[in-house]
Amino acid sequence: MKNRNQLNNCLAPIVISLLIFIFVGCAALEEAQQRKQERTRQQQQERYVTFERPTTEIQMAEDGLMLESEHYTFTFAEDLLTHPDYDEPEERQNVGRGALLFMESLYSYVHDIFGFEPEHQLIVNLRQTHHGSQHLATTSTRTQTVYRNGGWLKIVQGIEMDFPVTMFNQRDVRAHELTHAFTNIYLLPTWFTEGIAVLVQVEYARGKSFRRLDLHEDLKTDLDGRNAVQYWEGHLSRDQLTEWRYSYSYSIVAELKKRFGEGFYPTVFRLMEADQLHQRLPGEMTTSFLAYYLSQAAGEDLVPFFEELQFDVRRITKEQIMAAIMEANQDQLGR
Repeated sequence: MKNRNQLNNCLAPIVISLLIFIFVGCAALEEAQQRKQERTRQQQQERYVTFERPTTEIQMAEDGLMLESEHYTFTFAEDLLTHPDYDEPEERQNVGRGALLFMESLYSYVHDIFGFEPEHQLIVNLRQTHHGSQHLATTSTRTQTVYRNGGWLKIVQGIEMDFPVTMFNQRDVRAHELTHAFTNIYLLPTWFTEGIAVLVQVEYARGKSFRRLDLHEDLKTDLDGRNAVQYWEGHLSRDQLTEWRYSYSYSIVAELKKRFGEGFYPTVFRLMEADQLHQRLPGEMTTSFLAYYLSQAAGEDLVPFFEELQFDVRRITKEQIMAAIMEANQDQLGR
């Protein structure tokens, strides 16, 4: 008995230590699993944006080639009908319904950012390729020019968004193109409209395609010494500076948003809307025109900001803007 008691006395500390080891080990393992789950959750949050689920009704054609919701008409292009994922009506209906629910949520999200929305239902075309590429999504606005009250006005007739499947599957790309659908009617300089779209893509939809640049250290100029983004013609004209142009344009609009707050860009668009610039302009507005409205929204002169970044820009008044538009329209009328 004595030997047994001695043995028990010897084993007791070992058993207690073992239990403590197991307990601590399990707690550490659980903590490690929790950290891993938290990292996974954060990664998912960085990759995806959670939007409110819309209540919109979706109408679907029996063949699944066209679906409609409150703000969209969604179509499958002919080049997808032989694709194994879209060659059956039920497959197209399921894909289209899910896509429209997300796009309706995204619509509300972008509307909240800018405070306005397009007047027309948006047409979304899903394709296997677009302009011969699987990596090019575009948004186009169809307009008609009419003569009213002594001047030419542009009337928007429709807005179309074209996505190859590989691009449509990227949520941040959808956010980028939907931003164009909202803002293209304003005939903004290309660098600004792309910068705004990337701003939404990166800072609201958490896209990773572009990054903030230093506006001075990363500045590039053309052969005339002007900022190389100023006369950029957009994503259909690609060269070795294309990625830089997207990132630099985004960096400009992000810097202005940082300086003047969340309400800055909604104010800019309200000012342009009040002056009907989108209807009166004969073509894309100049950076000098844009600088006027940015300055009005900011409450300070932003021409020096653009001059410092090597933009070809001048200080103008609203009267000069309207006079220039009237002169351009009269020239158009005389042709």
